[in-house]
Amino acid sequence: MKILIKKIEKMHVNKNMFKLYFENGDSLIVFSDTIVKFSLRPGISILENDYNELISYDKSNKVMFDSLKLLSKKAYSENSLREKLIQKGYNTDIANKALTRLKELNYINDDNYAKNYALYLYKKGKGAFLIKAELEKQGIEKDLIKETLEKIKEEGESFEVILKILKTKFKNFNNKDKNETKKVISFFLRRGFAFEDISRAIKNNIDCDSI
Repeated sequence: MKILIKKIEKMHVNKNMFKLYFENGDSLIVFSDTIVKFSLRPGISILENDYNELISYDKSNKVMFDSLKLLSKKAYSENSLREKLIQKGYNTDIANKALTRLKELNYINDDNYAKNYALYLYKKGKGAFLIKAELEKQGIEKDLIKETLEKIKEEGESFEVILKILKTKFKNFNNKDKNETKKVISFFLRRGFAFEDISRAIKNNIDCDSI
């Protein structure tokens, strides 16, 4: 079976895309690369096999285009970008092929992503438990999470981070007030810090204030 191209029209929204109009009333939006690769022009007929190949090639272009558009706005882990592409309607196979190419080009790199995201959370005053949970949510592998948390430790002990926040956010903290102490402890627990580190920081804060 052959499909005749009746008209080709450039899209106004994206000048890199064209709309193909077929004699049977169907239409298809493709990238300019697809037009060039398959030598498409009005008046020619496309065999069914060629049409399927054209669709497959164009989807590969579209998924890369959408991936790069997403990555231009924010960083993604491999897993989180895969989920985003599937949400956009791409099947897993097409998404995985795009991800493989993006990794080859170093547009996605879970090692760098994990380190940068963990460091960002650390500087925002988040503890190891919360950082671990966030990295797991992004689909980062367990071994890489463990390695990343070890690197974060090099930035400073958790209790030092807690102590710094205590001295800024809770300047007038009174450890003798049980309700206030519970409130402070709950605040740091929610941020993913270990109870032992919180207790140590509070004790250290008291000792410093008494000097």
